[in-house]
Amino acid sequence: MVHFDHHSRMPKLSVIVPVYFNEANLPTTIPELQQTLAGIPDMDGELVFVDDGSGDASYALLKDAAATDPRIKVVRLSRNFGAHTALLAGVDHATGDCLAIIMADLQDPPELLRTMVEEWRRGSKLVIAARETREDRWIDRVFAGFFWWFIRRFALKDMPRGGFDYVLFDRAIADIVSRTRERNSHLMTFLLWTGFTPKIIPYVRRQRRAGTSRWTFSKKLKLFIDSAIAFSFVPVRAMSAVGLVTAVVGFVAAVVVVVDRILRGTPVQGWTSLMVVVLLVGGLQMLMMGVIGEYLWRTYDESRKRPSYVVSDTLNL
Repeated sequence: MVHFDHHSRMPKLSVIVPVYFNEANLPTTIPELQQTLAGIPDMDGELVFVDDGSGDASYALLKDAAATDPRIKVVRLSRNFGAHTALLAGVDHATGDCLAIIMADLQDPPELLRTMVEEWRRGSKLVIAARETREDRWIDRVFAGFFWWFIRRFALKDMPRGGFDYVLFDRAIADIVSRTRERNSHLMTFLLWTGFTPKIIPYVRRQRRAGTSRWTFSKKLKLFIDSAIAFSFVPVRAMSAVGLVTAVVGFVAAVVVVVDRILRGTPVQGWTSLMVVVLLVGGLQMLMMGVIGEYLWRTYDESRKRPSYVVSDTLNL
């Protein structure tokens, strides 16, 4: 249970909003979030917008809003570093006792923040708003369903079936995130990995009302690969299993061919089948090298100790 006596300050909520080409959304998003903060009783608040290298008028809109409301903090990154890194920047610059993450397109209802804060007040350090259904295209639903099934099956069994992008967490978890500085990862999955028992609040995600999503297939694929490597041993174990099966089958086939040649004098034939085997094994070897390369690249990327992001400008910070 979270307690605050009469001599202590009011707790503070930081709402982190990653922004990337959201000029069509921000005129609605900013006032809705301001109204949401005002409607949460006995709570200070701030809105931390992270402009992840937008090439439109997003930053100009944020600058105008920050000039009229000191609760609006803006972190502008020097280029597009990706969603995970933008959220890390938001966590680093947020000053709240609890932090929430919501997307700028407002497909997730801001009014749910009040319920999430109440759960935090009751002692939950991690409050997840889990999508019951998605009002998205069928192909997006299929991809998302497979992605979250994989995470639940091979990485974190407590992951909600529909995943989550909307979350509130305690300052203690935020400090863990800031200390870890993990690259090529997925912040939402990392929050669940910390081991705090989540409080799940179901809701229905709305359709995008304005603007165009920049969440492309290539970005989704990168997220899947990053999450599979960062939170699951399945890729390496799968390589070992396939290698073992291939080796056993090859050994048995070699024994059969040699014995048949010795006992019956059967001439060696089958150029086509030989080429099929060579190409199949070669393909498997290249695939395995690719998986190993993904691990090596991430190890190298971590070892360089470059900053996770570069800030070009801040407002009200």
